[in-house]
Amino acid sequence: MDCMVLSVSISAEAEVKLKAKAAAAGVDVATYAARQLELLAAPPRSLREISGPIGQAFSQSGISEEELSDFLDAEKHAMRAERRTKAGG
Repeated sequence: MDCMVLSVSISAEAEVKLKAKAAAAGVDVATYAARQLELLAAPPRSLREISGPIGQAFSQSGISEEELSDFLDAEKHAMRAERRTKAGG
């Protein structure tokens, strides 16, 4: 199997986070980074697989898609208002 070897520069902050995530996954940084790049390059998965437990919870909640959309829209506006308040104060 052919493989590509990359050399990339990342910020010190990203390096710290990458090392922590690799350690949490029990692999070295290069293996963790390669796995993440493989996931990015993979074809899109199904919406059901991507949404996982959140999608299942929505299905079981009994609310309509319109109600969910309204709820998410309201939450988005509330978060933006909170950020504006914090930024201005």
